[in-house]
Amino acid sequence: MKIVTKNLFFLVFCLLMSFSAFAQIEVTPQAGYQVGSKYSYYDGYMKLKSSGHFGVTVDFDVNPIGAQVELIYAFQNADLNFKDYYFFPYETYITQFNVHHIQAGFIQNFNYDEPFRPFAGISAGVAIFDPQYNKNNVGISDYDPGNRTKFEFGFTGGAKYFFTDRLGVRLQAQLLVPLEWGGIYYTSGGGGIYTSGGSLLQLNFTGGLVFRLGD
Repeated sequence: MKIVTKNLFFLVFCLLMSFSAFAQIEVTPQAGYQVGSKYSYYDGYMKLKSSGHFGVTVDFDVNPIGAQVELIYAFQNADLNFKDYYFFPYETYITQFNVHHIQAGFIQNFNYDEPFRPFAGISAGVAIFDPQYNKNNVGISDYDPGNRTKFEFGFTGGAKYFFTDRLGVRLQAQLLVPLEWGGIYYTSGGGGIYTSGGSLLQLNFTGGLVFRLGD
């Protein structure tokens, strides 16, 4: 998994270097809120709870009418809970997840010559799920399945407002769909190990300052 992550960051670095030779660049550190989501199955469901969402977005101009190629890295740390329908309404804490989102995409800015610029876009990439198992917790299996790298794609919409030619603000909403995860291992009172996984819809709202670089 570490090799995969290093290769992805190396690819992003190479893209940054190649684009920066001929394109204007927007760099946006972002922070916001990730809405919780859940995956249901026959005995209950797993719930990835709401959390903070942090990252950086880099946009490269590709034409003079507002089209941009976009590279995205985002991170969230969220609790994962298990709810068994037989013991409703109780939820059991399982573990924390560190989730790394690495994507590339395309956005179209509108009113590109104006300070206020709505935009919409689409992206695709991977989500790396890293469970932070605490083996002392009741209900946690002694088997740690480790990291999971899953394909994801997303839809983004929002607006930028530029105070100057170099500085602005960006507000956006992003829907990640489908976000597939798996390999959650849970034991209940020593009665056996259950595994679960599936597709999650994740919605986040973020904002940040835009720094526009280049000629």
